[in-house]
Amino acid sequence: MHPINCFAFAFTAAVGIKALVITLLGLASAGLFGTFITAQSPGPMVGPNSPDFDTVVGQSSNLPFQFEVLTGTTDVITGGGGSLDQPPGSAASTIVPICGTSFIETAGVNATTLASPVAGAPSAGGNDGLEITIIDNSGHAHTVTCSANAITPSHHLITFNGTQGSFVTVVARNGKWLPVQSSGVTIS
Repeated sequence: MHPINCFAFAFTAAVGIKALVITLLGLASAGLFGTFITAQSPGPMVGPNSPDFDTVVGQSSNLPFQFEVLTGTTDVITGGGGSLDQPPGSAASTIVPICGTSFIETAGVNATTLASPVAGAPSAGGNDGLEITIIDNSGHAHTVTCSANAITPSHHLITFNGTQGSFVTVVARNGKWLPVQSSGVTIS
């Protein structure tokens, strides 16, 4: 057999074996560990065609995926401004949970405000367990002001250090914001 033909045969066989091995590994992995999903979900977990889309449970599943971009100088942070329908028999027709991600992209300093969370489960009109991440995406000394003692232990002000990428994540519980992680911010 000619050397070039030998090389071509060996190369083709190697490619075929590689594909077979990858397929077998994938099948074995799925059998041992369940199905692997490598594509990320870019949007809501409960889509508009789901029967749960218009329920409080379905809507609250989508809340962490909402976001807002703040470009003013005195913006109110909502995390995306989503809303939940109130359960039947409640006084208000909708509530606005504070949840998601807020990107502050103001050209200068933005003196934002963040409302105190409502105590109680989201299904009952509260904010308990919902979290919001606030990210400085412009590199200025932005501030987030809350009502007195709204940030645990007894704070009301979050100040960014002016470095792009600084952030704070707070979670609501019993009418207070609990800081769970931060970088480049001072809470006072």
